[in-house]
Amino acid sequence: MNTDRRDFIKKGTMILAGGSILELLQSCSKDGVSPFKHYEICQNTCVGCGDCFDVCMYDAVTLPARSFYQINEDECISCGKCVSKCEYGAIKIAYKRYILDSESCIGCGKCIEVCENEGKAISWERDYYQVRGKCKPNSCGTPCITACQENAITIVGNKASIDTTECIRCGQCIPVCPQEAINPAHVLMNESLCNHCGKCYEVCELDNVITLDEPEDYFEPYIDSNVCQLCGSCRNSCEDYDAIYWELYKAKINGDNCTGCGDCVDVCQFDAILGIVNT
Repeated sequence: MNTDRRDFIKKGTMILAGGSILELLQSCSKDGVSPFKHYEICQNTCVGCGDCFDVCMYDAVTLPARSFYQINEDECISCGKCVSKCEYGAIKIAYKRYILDSESCIGCGKCIEVCENEGKAISWERDYYQVRGKCKPNSCGTPCITACQENAITIVGNKASIDTTECIRCGQCIPVCPQEAINPAHVLMNESLCNHCGKCYEVCELDNVITLDEPEDYFEPYIDSNVCQLCGSCRNSCEDYDAIYWELYKAKINGDNCTGCGDCVDVCQFDAILGIVNT
């Protein structure tokens, strides 16, 4: 609310308290004061921040509890989008770090698929399997062909060959090759793009390919209600996961106790307090 409007409402109440209704009405103009007898809180715009409750010396304001935003820990992936949107620094997140060992990766691509809808932090280094020159199918008995469920491996000349159109990058051929002649597909992670969602960690079926590095001082994400201004920016930024919710309470003013001092009008940043005309 701007200063002029606050002054307008307060002057109306003060004149009403110190003079007659007639004098007040005679002094009114388009840009003058208004004959308010007390204040009322608009329930459509009140967010239950409690500022008016704190400032009222006459116990005219009632509030069942202060409204607050809270993070649902089960839904939050600690992506940090809400942190960047909160201009008050009210959201606290201790980020988990996911580390990808690309040398141990068999290149199944599942992590890329789930990361496509997240930070797009994982990409292909090589998206196909290939056989190196040390392959010796005449002496090994071609266990790779037996292991391949997709019939993607054949012998061409004196070397195994992988049909990349048939290969599903399952990795079954890798451990059975005695010459270690099969190069799997590989993925890379750009940690600067990672949003810490952990979905790659969940879908990776191999041990120690993607590991979780959790800080020693890790804590669950939370919103500091002492700092939060209930602006709603964090909630709007969390549409994909709906991890932020709020408990909304509304304040009310008891007109019998209200003296029309106007202090509550000054502190309300949501323009939720209205003047009531004396009739």
